[in-house]
Amino acid sequence: MFLQIARQGQNTWWRYLLSLVVVTLGVLAGQMPIFLYLLAKGYKDFEISEMAETLNFEKAGVGQNATLFFMLLAFVGGLVGLWLSVVFIHKKKFRWLITPLERINWKKILFSFGLWMLLTVCAELILYAIHPDNYQVHFQPDKFHGLLLVSLLIFPLQTSWEELMFRGYLMQASSLLVPVRWMPLLFTSALFGLMHMMNEEVGAFGVAPTMVYYIGTGLFLGIITLMDDSLELALGVHAATNIYSSLFVTFEASSLKTAALFEMKSVDMTEMLFAFFATAVAYTWIVAGKNHWSDWASRCLGSIQRQQIEQV
Repeated sequence: MFLQIARQGQNTWWRYLLSLVVVTLGVLAGQMPIFLYLLAKGYKDFEISEMAETLNFEKAGVGQNATLFFMLLAFVGGLVGLWLSVVFIHKKKFRWLITPLERINWKKILFSFGLWMLLTVCAELILYAIHPDNYQVHFQPDKFHGLLLVSLLIFPLQTSWEELMFRGYLMQASSLLVPVRWMPLLFTSALFGLMHMMNEEVGAFGVAPTMVYYIGTGLFLGIITLMDDSLELALGVHAATNIYSSLFVTFEASSLKTAALFEMKSVDMTEMLFAFFATAVAYTWIVAGKNHWSDWASRCLGSIQRQQIEQV
């Protein structure tokens, strides 16, 4: 039903092209406040570009938390653009990007958030037990309260845009063109990885390991979406991931420059990848048992039913 619901509404090709333009304009609109502020302060275009490249606007009087807030506004703008596109261009209900049912299951989102956060903490504690000297206290009381506010209010919007755009809009859209489920899964996972190519971690750790992580993350989130027939679990996992990275443990090459509670002195990508995939397997095992998932091959790799479904 999650993929089949894409057949509702208006799906002519130009509507998807127009929607991508609207979403892009939304992202750009979200970036305008910081650039307008800097222009008003008298900074030139090249100076703004230099600060934007490093995401450091402190010399312009914009602190770390304010920079994070302004950076995340781009995703808020993209979320608004996506909503406008789905509702007014495609004539669809926005909740169909999350679930084909009549109501969004917020309890499922919160359960997924809590479970992933718990498992992430457990994995981090194991890494700490192995390398206790690799962690140092990074707590900055004057910055942490603002960071907490930004993380809890804005990060869920940022991660929701990514999930709604990739595992929702683009996965459903691509399912209209192909006969089997694994093709939208691979397509959106690859796009998800490419979207993160400009992240600082890619330059620090190399393309291969970082793309294994990002594309692997896309595959994991896509699989639980197809198995659950909704986006709710993925929304919870993604929000927990970014909020955890923002508030609890950071490292020098992280694209999220925050006053997290702890900082890792160095990052072993092999260990980090193992920890992530082990956490993903544990999460999937728990959720699969709780929801009695079965028929994995059909749900993730099988054919996409083409019959018109009833109006939901």
